[in-house]
Amino acid sequence: MDGSTGRLGGPGNRCIARISPWAATPAPYADQIGVGTAAVGLLMCAMPVGHIAGEVWAGSALGPRTRERIVVPVAAVCLLPLALYAVRPGVPLAVLALVLTGLASAYTLGLDQWFVKAVPEELRGRAMTVMTAGMMTVQGVGMAVAGAAAEFFPVHQVVAGFAVVGTASVLVLLAEIRRTEVREGGSRGSKTTEARDGDVRDMTGR
Repeated sequence: MDGSTGRLGGPGNRCIARISPWAATPAPYADQIGVGTAAVGLLMCAMPVGHIAGEVWAGSALGPRTRERIVVPVAAVCLLPLALYAVRPGVPLAVLALVLTGLASAYTLGLDQWFVKAVPEELRGRAMTVMTAGMMTVQGVGMAVAGAAAEFFPVHQVVAGFAVVGTASVLVLLAEIRRTEVREGGSRGSKTTEARDGDVRDMTGR
């Protein structure tokens, strides 16, 4: 298929979208642990601050190959700090968990490189539109589900639960990426072998 969506099956185009429920929960969590508006502000800005720091560090301190190599391990653990909410942490520990989760966004630069390599230039604009729309939709749904869940369960349990579910989802995606890479590698190896055998037959025929 030549359309943009048909090109999104390769490993470089897998969108490892982080379903972060946090944007829907800072105020309810602050209310749950009995802190004021200043703490709400800290909780709301902690993850974005970590996100910016992580991407700036990866962009300035790591080379292109290293940025690609860290995608899998960092993406696999990026949500695990939020599991700290299972113990109903106070503001300092909650802020630390959020900053660590934000710092893990360093993997996204390598993911972008996968995307650029995998998508033909003439389809890149459409493919980027599809990927961005998908990410925003998934994140919006995640926040809506988190907000709804917080109506029935304590906020700290909701956040910790999303950390577990999100990590499991990312691991499934990473496993699929690995299987795709193995299949494509085997296909490339088979084609190379066939081409080499053809060259040998040609030389023998002469």
